[in-house]
Amino acid sequence: MIEDSVAESGPGLLGRGTGREARIGGFVRYDRVFWWLAPTVCVVAAYCGARQEWDLLAAIVVVAVTAIGVLYACGRLRPAVRSERRRWAPRTRAITRGRAVSFAAVDAMTGAGFEEHVAELCRRDGCRDVVVSGGAGDLGADVVARLPDGRSLVIQCKRLGRTRAVGSPDMQRFVGTARPVHHADVAVLVTNSRFTAPARRLARAQDIVTLDRRALGRWMAGSELSTVLLGGTGAPTEAIIDFDAPRLG
Repeated sequence: MIEDSVAESGPGLLGRGTGREARIGGFVRYDRVFWWLAPTVCVVAAYCGARQEWDLLAAIVVVAVTAIGVLYACGRLRPAVRSERRRWAPRTRAITRGRAVSFAAVDAMTGAGFEEHVAELCRRDGCRDVVVSGGAGDLGADVVARLPDGRSLVIQCKRLGRTRAVGSPDMQRFVGTARPVHHADVAVLVTNSRFTAPARRLARAQDIVTLDRRALGRWMAGSELSTVLLGGTGAPTEAIIDFDAPRLG
């Protein structure tokens, strides 16, 4: 059972620095630590040399070299951390917006509002040319887009009451237009409810991806569209939605 509030997911980024300490993943700035560590090591080494504590001196040298290596790595890590933050920032913001939409809100949406919600999820996951085309005369294509690999995506959206299900007649109508009319490479029927068994069987036979309430919840929670599609009932082969294929355009 999917909970009405969808939890946020995303990459576990290293901590952001604040104030003078500018912490990087729990390390204070490496240069300040180095200037504190270097004279301390020199004083201790001189003391050990004066007392001819050669074993202790060797241990201190090993520890000092190791510490310098760690601090150097931390210094090299800082640009990578900042780059990773910048790379993930747009998706993190989009996931946060998606998290704000609960299933209670989805269930209360109009049909047009549900189509816009699905279109926003497509944009979040890198789809291009996303258009909400639902309405009179849409012939089953509520959202059309290009997947990140350039293939055409056609989605029909069914916002239903919790006690209703998408049945075989709905699936038959979508099968009749998704590829013959809209020339979809990937055809998806998504609902906030469920599918009947005959509708699922027809979807599998016709390579229609069905995303029910559970799959929609995973998508809203941050799972990428490629993962959600491959996990849907009637999912096409990986070759059809190979997001790693060369992008077109």
